[in-house]
Amino acid sequence: MARIQRLVPIEHTSTVIAGQHYPWTQVIDPAQLLEQALKCPNQNLVEVDPFWAATWRAASGLERFLDRFELAGERVLELGCGSGRVGIGAALRGADVVMTDVVGRALLISKFNARHVKEHVSIRRLEWRNEQLPDPKFRYILGSDIVYDPSLHPILEPCLRRHLAHDGVVLLSEPQRHTGDRFRNWIMAAGWHIREHLVSLNDYNLDIRVFELRIERPKKWRPSPPLVNSIYD
Repeated sequence: MARIQRLVPIEHTSTVIAGQHYPWTQVIDPAQLLEQALKCPNQNLVEVDPFWAATWRAASGLERFLDRFELAGERVLELGCGSGRVGIGAALRGADVVMTDVVGRALLISKFNARHVKEHVSIRRLEWRNEQLPDPKFRYILGSDIVYDPSLHPILEPCLRRHLAHDGVVLLSEPQRHTGDRFRNWIMAAGWHIREHLVSLNDYNLDIRVFELRIERPKKWRPSPPLVNSIYD
């Protein structure tokens, strides 16, 4: 906590994860980090990246969507964990989770937030381009709001292949941006099978879209139509 407080202003609150109230630590003003990053164009972008500090709607939507899966005892990898909401949600559902990010401050806060489920969570730094976690591979890979930049798609896709088990599932969420449409088309062209789902947050904004990706077509899985084919509320 002392290390975190030296780096960013934080506040202690609570949130609902996996249907229960959970103690939560968050950055007070994520916008301030963005302003600092814009003032320091010559710094290492990884060190000043401000986007990890907010709990994006896509993370809340993906965390709710995990109710569809039986995660107890499964190995789960979270990419771009930020403050840790999705990975902690998987751990509260009984999964063994490796939460990863490339930003040091994000890893500190996610580790602190995950202290109540630490027996199910490990925290690792992972750079998608050329790093690989040791085997065994993961049954589930999760990521919220990590497909907004098309230039990262060719880096993300091999990372998914390196870490996903043969029969594994990738779940990626985003708030129905046009960049999400571009990702859908790009990942299908790369040979992945895809389903789309919508998750309502009941906040009068657009539903969160979740891409369900598999390398191998599962048995009894009919090809998905090009539009969203299921709604989860």
